[in-house]
Amino acid sequence: MHRAREISLSWSLLALMAIAWSLNASAAPVPSLFAAVVPEADPQRAAQLAMREVLVRLVGTREAAGDPALAGVIEDAKRYVQLERNTTRGATQVIFDGAALREAVAAAGRSVWNPDRPLVWIVLPVLSAAASDELRTQLTDAAQVRGLPIALVSADAPGALNAADSANAGSAAVLAAARRAGAGAALLAQPSPSDPQALQWTLVAPAAEGHWSGGAAAAIDGVTDALVRADREIDSAPLTEFDCRIAGVTDLASFTTVFDAVRSAPGVSEVALRAIAGDALTLHLKARGGATGLAHTLASERLHAAGAASDGTQQFRYQPGS
Repeated sequence: MHRAREISLSWSLLALMAIAWSLNASAAPVPSLFAAVVPEADPQRAAQLAMREVLVRLVGTREAAGDPALAGVIEDAKRYVQLERNTTRGATQVIFDGAALREAVAAAGRSVWNPDRPLVWIVLPVLSAAASDELRTQLTDAAQVRGLPIALVSADAPGALNAADSANAGSAAVLAAARRAGAGAALLAQPSPSDPQALQWTLVAPAAEGHWSGGAAAAIDGVTDALVRADREIDSAPLTEFDCRIAGVTDLASFTTVFDAVRSAPGVSEVALRAIAGDALTLHLKARGGATGLAHTLASERLHAAGAASDGTQQFRYQPGS
């Protein structure tokens, strides 16, 4: 009796630790989402230029700046200004009313990309100090334009996984490394075999993937477009509730990995712990895309679908990496 109670208490503590840890991982708010600094002194013109920049970040597409449906919002940009002030270099800082602007975008028939966006862990190849600094600056600038939160790390840094290694490690290992860094997606860069001056980029994310060649701007545009498309597809799916039983959860490490993978899976809005029995935990989920969508997403997390039980509970088995 004492032993059973001790095990129950241990799992309860593990659950609390996993929940607390997962809430801080995988997503990040975008700083200055509703603000821009533009090289224009005239208040009206400055507000319109700033609005074009902000709409690109807010909606998530490059086309937003010239979208006819949003032309009225741009034309009437001053209406949404919360603060406007000149800088010491002759530019103008403009900050818009976020709530009012979101309503205007919705009224124009366009949707806003969720401000809590996947933090993208970008693993860079080992370069000279000058080349590395230049690439980091270009990536940071491009990410700011698109409203994409990023974290940069060199392939030779502790815990990093370079693009060449990922070919053997697989997407699950890449995502696991990204999660350890507090990110929800990974972008791996390596020199092109045919052109050492160019880079090849590989996106690994739970609901999106992609490959690009080119510079920093092309990489950030490709990643952002892929993530926005995935987010829109998920948002359009119906919200359903179901139970999910996951076997193969034997210790704190696997519990934390599994719980965070489910908690941060695209489309999952709520996770509640139902029960723990032996090496299996049962979770109650609210998710868009239902069990089929979740199974597709979790396949890259070493969580393999095993069909539905007689009571309708979706069954998975966790297979940790070696």
